[in-house]
Amino acid sequence: MVASGWWVVAAAAAGLGVGAAASAATRSFVGPERRWARSGWLGAALTGVVFAVLAWRLAGRGELVAFGLAAGVAIPLGIIDWCEHRLPRVLAWPQLGATALALASVSLMRNTPEPGLRALAAATAAMVFFLLLALASGGGVGAGDLPAAGLVGLVTGWIGWPHVAGALIAASVLALVVAVPARQHQTRRGPATVPFGPFLFCGALLMVLVGA
Repeated sequence: MVASGWWVVAAAAAGLGVGAAASAATRSFVGPERRWARSGWLGAALTGVVFAVLAWRLAGRGELVAFGLAAGVAIPLGIIDWCEHRLPRVLAWPQLGATALALASVSLMRNTPEPGLRALAAATAAMVFFLLLALASGGGVGAGDLPAAGLVGLVTGWIGWPHVAGALIAASVLALVVAVPARQHQTRRGPATVPFGPFLFCGALLMVLVGA
């Protein structure tokens, strides 16, 4: 369903407010030297754009609230991970739980348990997969990556299993594109790593726009 212009404008305005408020969480975890990341305008602008795009794609559907809730926390989490290379569990786990409850409510209201059960199964599978990666990498995958992976599985699993795989593939491709110049930077100036969290969230957003 394509939203009217008023839906998009309203969602963008809501996103500006949510993003500005959520920037307080970003400032709690990002050091003062990252002034651009701590600024309220960055979180507000990103959240406003994402909310507008979600409203354009999902207006009038119950998923809009659940996906908006996920995005509203994913943006500060992505900024924190980009700057500090960690996804704070104090934000990531409540985000996962709240999104799961929101989607469960949609499933109950529609009396269609299949999407909710599939989303739960996909979230569990994604978390198990990342847990195995964490064990195999000896710490290369952090504890905050587990709820982030669960969120991606939850949101994309609601749409369909192919979208779960699509989100992971898209995230990997985007991370690889960024990692190549980062590796060149590493050879000249020392270690440089690329966090995976922001790309996970981007992959999930892409699948929502393609498949929802």
